[in-house]
Amino acid sequence: MIMFLGNRIDLVLWLVIALVMISVLYGLTLLVLSRFEPRRQRISAGQTAHAGSEKTVVFVVPCLNEDRVLKASLDRLTSLDYPRIDILVIDDGSDDGTADIVRSHPDPRVRLFQRVLPEARQGKGEALNAAVRHLVGSELIAGSPQSEVIVCVMDADGRLDPHALDEVMPLFHDEQLGAVQIGVRINNRQQNLLARMQDIEFVLFTHVFQRGRRHLGSVGLGGNGQFVRLSALTGLGPSPWSRSLTEDLDLGVRLHIDEWDIEFCSTSSVHQQGLVDVKRWIKQRTRWFQGHLQSWNLVPWVLRDLTGTRRADILYHLTSPFLLLVTSFLSAAFAFWVLDILLGIALGQAVVSPWWLSAYLVAFGPAVLFGFVYWSQEKHQGLNPFVAVVLIHGYVLYALLWYVAGWKAAYRAVIGQNSWTKTERNVESRNQVDTSAEELTGEAIPEEIAGGATGSRAPGAVGHGGGQ
Repeated sequence: MIMFLGNRIDLVLWLVIALVMISVLYGLTLLVLSRFEPRRQRISAGQTAHAGSEKTVVFVVPCLNEDRVLKASLDRLTSLDYPRIDILVIDDGSDDGTADIVRSHPDPRVRLFQRVLPEARQGKGEALNAAVRHLVGSELIAGSPQSEVIVCVMDADGRLDPHALDEVMPLFHDEQLGAVQIGVRINNRQQNLLARMQDIEFVLFTHVFQRGRRHLGSVGLGGNGQFVRLSALTGLGPSPWSRSLTEDLDLGVRLHIDEWDIEFCSTSSVHQQGLVDVKRWIKQRTRWFQGHLQSWNLVPWVLRDLTGTRRADILYHLTSPFLLLVTSFLSAAFAFWVLDILLGIALGQAVVSPWWLSAYLVAFGPAVLFGFVYWSQEKHQGLNPFVAVVLIHGYVLYALLWYVAGWKAAYRAVIGQNSWTKTERNVESRNQVDTSAEELTGEAIPEEIAGGATGSRAPGAVGHGGGQ
């Protein structure tokens, strides 16, 4: 408490409120920006079919015990209509049938790169670094300049939209462009409410925050569906990916520091499995949050080498875990206040107050606006606006789980636990494999591409990487 003009002011309370308001204003600003294209828009992929087909695309698929989902992903990748594709599967010390699935695949473009202990199982970043070093000296790209080779990192459960390469590859005609990130969707989002919430989370992050960050020059990378120019990777040294628990976040920031641009392509997505039980969700998000904390060591370089809105936004993004931990106290106080009101209503002692409406607008108002963004992505699957608004109210409550993951991650960081734990996959049903890969994002898809894909779209029925 401090005294100001004769009044007592709770400085901590006002600081927390200020942080919350900054967060809300930031989200609303990016929401507005995301509805417009940047003033300097790159080449339109829809206007130049196969304009980037002279470049080689190497899909790199890191795997650790992925025999439950790998075959369907390889079938999907080999079916893409693009002239220069290779697929390098990293078996990072698996003890299941992962390697056998790769060896038995009939397409000769599918190659196996095996790592064994003790080098294997050192984290996704180390597996990707080893794969890039192998790629540079291999026959896969012999005779191709590194600037003409695009490495796409795909998780083993990833399902790429059929038109993704037609959308992404022409963007690399800009020689300053180092990487492109595409959207992420959850392919089992109808399995339960938790999976649906994750789909909302990825749609909002990509179609609000990533699209908005295009205007700020601060687009980030996710762990699935990231396309990176090989020369940009090798320019970062022999280990472009860090040993961080969120190597994708680190890579994106380091590319910005190395003066590469990163673009977000909103018209294509990679579809991946969502988690269907809370315990595994907490485990995964704890790893993500702790990786975000580890990325704080990049702050000095961001301050030194970046400028303008790019520096400001990346700094905000890197320090956002601190904001989340601080606001957890305000959320707890708010929850006790709501509980007190409900108890008063139950006992017939509550007095109606205009603060009830203002509290609701602060807690749920911005989220309702975001809900219409989600509806725009799901309306082609039959979701109506009312259901989208109801779901977004549930999403606000779902987001409170991040407090649990955040404090668990902070505890692990304090005691020095930095181990990497892989998220186990679910066995996919045949229906999931057949339908999830055919879904389109439904927003801003060029007419000629959408028209060619609607016949195979899944009928009627919604990341981070791993995502951010």
